[in-house]
Amino acid sequence: MNVPVTEQIPPYISIHIRHGDFGQQCEEFPVDQCFAPLSVIARRVFERRTRKGINAMHVIMTSDERDPEWWSEIRALGWNMGRLCSGTDRGDLWKMCSSMPIIQSNGAGFFGTRGSTMPTLASRRVQLWHDGATRLIRWGWPGTDDH
Repeated sequence: MNVPVTEQIPPYISIHIRHGDFGQQCEEFPVDQCFAPLSVIARRVFERRTRKGINAMHVIMTSDERDPEWWSEIRALGWNMGRLCSGTDRGDLWKMCSSMPIIQSNGAGFFGTRGSTMPTLASRRVQLWHDGATRLIRWGWPGTDDH
């Protein structure tokens, strides 16, 4: 978010979308239909932000998604990005890996993939620590989290 060290971090919403190994559970449907599209996630963020009166202009997306087109869509939404680390990542990514739970848990809101451990913990922390807006996004079949 390009915040100088001397300034307070502004309110933000964090999102963690897990795709990687969850894609193996999408046997009946193509992966792109199994997971909620970014348009649905963006709508959930807008709804919760509005409902809870959260004045957070920044959104930080973390994910294990490797598709560059998906990340392009994140950039098009104006969201900040952080990729999850794997055993092959080095250097600056280690800083992101070790700080991921802190980033996810200290937002004014949190959204994540239902059934994944990191989102479950971050969601509970945001609710308890910050009375924040949270939502675990359903997945598994086309339109599962639409309304």
